[in-house]
Amino acid sequence: MAEALRSWIIGIAGAAMVTAAAMALTPEGKVKKIVSLICGLMTILALIKPLAGFDYTSFSKYLSQYKRDAAAQSSAMDSENENLTRRIIEDKCQAYILDKGKSLGITDLNVTVTAKWSKDGYWYPSGASLKTDADEKTRRQLSQSIEGELGISPEELIWSMKNEK
Repeated sequence: MAEALRSWIIGIAGAAMVTAAAMALTPEGKVKKIVSLICGLMTILALIKPLAGFDYTSFSKYLSQYKRDAAAQSSAMDSENENLTRRIIEDKCQAYILDKGKSLGITDLNVTVTAKWSKDGYWYPSGASLKTDADEKTRRQLSQSIEGELGISPEELIWSMKNEK
């Protein structure tokens, strides 16, 4: 494909050089008009020559391969974008829970949030694993905040004590 384009450009450049030389060497008058007409026809032929010998089958194969490559690349980018979106949501929810825990006086909180893909086509926080030595009342308050703000039900919160081994 690139070779065909290269030879086409060289052909046009060659025709332009021959045309310029012929026009410069031709004396004024009827002869110059005839040479001008011939040069114009030669330039037009150089421009349309690739259409006469164009391999449409090869071009069609090249074009379909290009479309397949573009679709594969797009699919890979979509997948990577989905993974990044999921990680961002998990990180933001984790940061919210840590901040909320600090505001409730929990200083030893470790959180891991998991996100799931919804049927409607988006990621949402679906569960969390929380590790702390905070008392039951404080954990319940944090659990209520998580349910109210993030929509993660208390059943999807996995609590564990930090001092447990």
